[in-house]
Amino acid sequence: MATARYRCTACGNLTRFDVTTDRRTRAFHHYSVGGALSVEEEQVVSEEVVEVHCRWCGHGRSIETLADTELAD
Repeated sequence: MATARYRCTACGNLTRFDVTTDRRTRAFHHYSVGGALSVEEEQVVSEEVVEVHCRWCGHGRSIETLADTELAD
């Protein structure tokens, strides 16, 4: 899945965000004879961004998602 870029319009931050997501995955769980787990072939079934907070000013009220055309700025 594509990763979004964010901008905090309150402080201008473009690089540091806490992003909370809900993610559902499907994976093959392979247990060894000794019981050690190895997760293989993991696929993301769905993913939703729940909230984004700026690491610089500490809130998420002024976060905007950047369009691909804005990334070149």
